[in-house]
Amino acid sequence: MYRAFFYPMRLALLAVGENFMPMAWWTPVSKEPFRFLLAVDHKNHTLSLLRELSEAALAFYPWEERAWVVRAGYLTGRRVRKAERLGVALRPARKLAHTWVPEGALAVFELKVAEWPTDGDHALFMGEVVHVEGSFRAKERPILFLGFRDFATLGERWRFAPKRREEP
Repeated sequence: MYRAFFYPMRLALLAVGENFMPMAWWTPVSKEPFRFLLAVDHKNHTLSLLRELSEAALAFYPWEERAWVVRAGYLTGRRVRKAERLGVALRPARKLAHTWVPEGALAVFELKVAEWPTDGDHALFMGEVVHVEGSFRAKERPILFLGFRDFATLGERWRFAPKRREEP
C-alpha cells in the first residue's frame, strides 16, 4: 500500500519545450556520467513533449517563487501557455535545441534523455546532464514538497489553495 512517509522532497520545475511543471519525484543517480532519474505521470502533457523532444531542464527556484511554481502544476500545457498565464518570462536553455526555462531559477540542470527504464503508473526517464548553471543561493530556502498541497522551507510552512475553477 502506498504511504508517503518519505516526504519532504525538494520541488523542482521540469521544463520541456515551452511547457513546464513542478515535480518532486527526481533524484541524481550517477556522477560519471552525471545523470538524474525522474518520474512523470502518464497523464501529463509534459511527458508527451519529453517523448517527442528527448530533452528537458530541471530548474530550482527560491521559496519566494513557490506560488507560481506550484500553480503551474494545476494548469495543463495542452490548453494554456503557462508562461503567459503565470506572467513568467522564458529564456532559451543554453545547450538544448527546443527547451525554454522560466527566468529566475537559482540552479538549472539541462538533460538529454539517456534511457527510458521500465515504468509503473509514472513513466521513468534517465537524463544525462549536458549543462549546469547555478548559484550557491539555491541551497538557502528550497521549496520542499510535503505531500498533497503542503510545502515548507527551513522554518516555514505553506499550503497551496487552488482557485475554485482552476484551468485543468
